[in-house]
Amino acid sequence: MERTMEYSLLQKMKYAQQLTAQEKHIVNYILNNPEVVFESTAHELAQATFTSSSTIVRLCKKLGTQGYPDFQLKLALDYQRAPATIPPADHPLTELEDVRSAMDSVPYLYHQALEETRRLLNVSVLQRIANWVKESGRIDIYGSDMNYYLAQQACTKWNELGIPAIAHNSPNMHYLNTMNLNVSTLSFVISHTGENQSMVDVAKILNGKNMNVIAITGNNHSSLSRQSTETLLSYGYNEQMRLSKMSSMVSVLYIFDILYMSNIRDSY
Repeated sequence: MERTMEYSLLQKMKYAQQLTAQEKHIVNYILNNPEVVFESTAHELAQATFTSSSTIVRLCKKLGTQGYPDFQLKLALDYQRAPATIPPADHPLTELEDVRSAMDSVPYLYHQALEETRRLLNVSVLQRIANWVKESGRIDIYGSDMNYYLAQQACTKWNELGIPAIAHNSPNMHYLNTMNLNVSTLSFVISHTGENQSMVDVAKILNGKNMNVIAITGNNHSSLSRQSTETLLSYGYNEQMRLSKMSSMVSVLYIFDILYMSNIRDSY
């Protein structure tokens, strides 16, 4: 069953950047007065924000809901799960208040990333990949920029289990073209968009050697996925959301830790 990423309504409201001035005003009003939404019609909310009902409905659809009633329901569900102290994105804070806000909001963002990643993952695919890890003679993880450091962390854990693992921050064409095919090598390639050309090239070369390649990406229809044996969907990449990199890091580390934990009992 195909799965796609879904951001919470609260996240969309707090971190969306492509909103008009009117829409930002409405969002900030709602975040400061959430009970108004639960008790008001679209017309009443428009009066309270000095806007129009059509602007309210248009904002609701831009935030991914079907209309104002659906917006009310999703917001109510989100507020049951989220810490009450998370402020609007542009809320003025003193230094102390900012730290206190972060103490509440960071665990929420971590929890959101973990829960959404868990929802996106396919257990049977994970089990198959976990078996490949157990059978592999070596693990290669490819990722550029931030993803390279995530790859290094995953490799460190596997090396501790006695599984040779190396992180690569760019395609090493000499290595890729002269790989020892007698060694069972399992390769992971990380790209949140799935369109990083250097990572797509790596997967294409490995795929051409009939090797198992696992894409870790937020796009199930990406060029990287098409060149890979399996795809593990990560959560949190959206250029319009300011904290998406934090969610992406948590999501990728969670995926690698699941595979690490599935092997740890066989190693001790």
